[in-house]
Amino acid sequence: MSETQLSDQYLFQSSLKSDPEIKVSSGKCVPFVIDLNQGSYQNGVITIDATSQLYGSEGFACLRDAYIMLPYNVSMKNTHATNVQNAANQFCAGLKCGNFNVIDSMSLELNGKTIVSMADYKLFWNNIRAQTRYSPQYVEKHIVESFLYPDAAQSTKYSSATATTGDGYLNHTAISTTFTAGTISATASVANDGFTKRLLSNPPNAGADPSTSWPSTGAASATTIIANQLGRGVQPTAIIFKPVKKVRYNDCYAQWFYQRAGIGKQSTQLNASFDLQLSTSVTNAKYVILLPFAEQTGSFASAAVQEFQSPFDSAPWTLHPGSSIRNFNVRIGSQQTFDISHDYDFHHFTNEIAKIASINDDITPELGNSLLDYQTWSLPNRVLIADVSRLTERDVPQAIQVQGVNAGCQGTNMFVLVVSEQELSYDRLTGEVLDFTTT
Repeated sequence: MSETQLSDQYLFQSSLKSDPEIKVSSGKCVPFVIDLNQGSYQNGVITIDATSQLYGSEGFACLRDAYIMLPYNVSMKNTHATNVQNAANQFCAGLKCGNFNVIDSMSLELNGKTIVSMADYKLFWNNIRAQTRYSPQYVEKHIVESFLYPDAAQSTKYSSATATTGDGYLNHTAISTTFTAGTISATASVANDGFTKRLLSNPPNAGADPSTSWPSTGAASATTIIANQLGRGVQPTAIIFKPVKKVRYNDCYAQWFYQRAGIGKQSTQLNASFDLQLSTSVTNAKYVILLPFAEQTGSFASAAVQEFQSPFDSAPWTLHPGSSIRNFNVRIGSQQTFDISHDYDFHHFTNEIAKIASINDDITPELGNSLLDYQTWSLPNRVLIADVSRLTERDVPQAIQVQGVNAGCQGTNMFVLVVSEQELSYDRLTGEVLDFTTT
């Protein structure tokens, strides 16, 4: 009898209390997944399978916090008549703006469905997003994670002599000791402050000739390699409110156009018009990006890849200096994005960014975001963006044309990136992908 009374009393007291909140995740761990290549990278494709790390009761994966550690090894060769007197240090080589440029393309599969398509040059899109969204304060804190410092304009130099520097432009002067105010710009040794900051983010050398002479990294040390192990945004967040989650995100399609707006250089304006036809299979395009690169066949020596494809570049991430694209317009189907073809300038760039982005991604004077100011955009990072979201129809593929005139004195090669929207529905309790469409 007493047991029954105690049980009833327990049930009564329990009924007076609200149900406790179900906590799906009370902590976060970072599992490490090794690629499936087993040391063989001849084909250039790296496959990472995280199925076993996420199987069973391991929990849920947050792609926002995921990152890839990609070690690289630099081999240097001295081509000068004089032998190198000292060992190389960490300031002898540096990556382009944005360390993600070392990856050419990437795809993502979730439960057998490819939710991020494999496309070449997709990392150029990541670079543009980072330069338009990150704030200078964020970059100052997280520079070692991203190596994201845009190149300066005044340090760009040009030489018409045939060399392995590709398009003839040089923008890798790190530290200047010979600058003279009266020297003409073509020979002045002005430092590229963005490249200098990226060099300062390199880890010190390790091995027989350490640049810092640290005993811990000497040749006799058990550990002769310093690894930059980076963890981004590892913080607990609420992940489940409803079993089924529908998300929309952007994907990117890229196409390279070679010698389509003039070849070489001349003393007068080329006025070379271009009309670029893109794939008609892209649906629900959101915005189109045009990246101009200098074309100079007379200043390009034999090389296995184009200059822009190399993670180590004599003009790192610098687009066509002084690019002059006039009458710029993007046509979706039979409709033009701009009523009047633009002589595209910085205020057009800021207006288009404001339309495609939220307030935190907008380039406004009130918020300290974006790494591209007027001068940085106008000279070395002249990116042309057009918002086309209002011209597209849902689930209807439409032809995309990019038109304009190269009014400069040097030919231009062009990248065109088309960013489209995808839609994904999945069960957050089971991880099953319920629906995936290109919207």
